[in-house]
Amino acid sequence: MPFAVELFFDTHAEKQICDAWEAIQKAGIGSSLLDDGYRPHVSLSVCGRIDSTAFEAGLFSFAESVVPFPLSLSNVGVFPGAEGVVFLGVTVTEHLLDVHAAFHKIFKKYAGEQSEHYAVGKWVPHCTLAFGLSERQIAEAVSICRGIPLPISAEVKEIGLMDVSPNSCQTLCLRKLG
Repeated sequence: MPFAVELFFDTHAEKQICDAWEAIQKAGIGSSLLDDGYRPHVSLSVCGRIDSTAFEAGLFSFAESVVPFPLSLSNVGVFPGAEGVVFLGVTVTEHLLDVHAAFHKIFKKYAGEQSEHYAVGKWVPHCTLAFGLSERQIAEAVSICRGIPLPISAEVKEIGLMDVSPNSCQTLCLRKLG
């Protein structure tokens, strides 16, 4: 799906996650998310189509209503299935779920072909470390990621609409929270 709305962290947390991305890349496991234009993030939703011009005003209004907030990345996880995803799991808080639900009230007006994985009540908040991995690569990536000092304490500071593909990520609009 080509569009994602993502929450971005403070620079210290970003650096810690980028270090993990680099360690995975240096081990020859998958491509570098940094080289593909990604920033460490937690996706609020993913969709196949969006009226990005109209959505930008709604996103900016939403961003103004949300003050920066803390987030804890507390574990290493793997999603089942063929996608081969290794991630840092987010400790779920009532505030995070409230932000997610409030966002979806706005998002549904502009987006089509929304991924059910990000729907309210089904969402598993996470920060992807690698994707498109084989079973062997998943095991290697998890072994590397076990060396990450957890939890990573982050502050969510920005929100953005991204145009994504398996090989690239481009920012369409970005807004600071608060």
